[in-house]
Amino acid sequence: MSTAPKLRTNVTLTADTLAAARALGLNVSAISDAALAEAVRQARARDWAEANAAALAERRAWIEAHGLPLSDLQVLKVD
Repeated sequence: MSTAPKLRTNVTLTADTLAAARALGLNVSAISDAALAEAVRQARARDWAEANAAALAERRAWIEAHGLPLSDLQVLKVD
């Protein structure tokens, strides 16, 4: 449970969905906050991957050319 300060905001939802959520006793604010937090996490991960795509490609190419570092010391080998 987050202890971060909360802010009021307006969110537009379809009437049927909101009515069903209320009828089921769902906490619309908590669900909205969790869904938005997940969307933010995914967007940040996507942005990080895009910003680091060149470095990741370079690392993959190096591993393809040279193999995994310290692989000769690997205890459990999966082939």
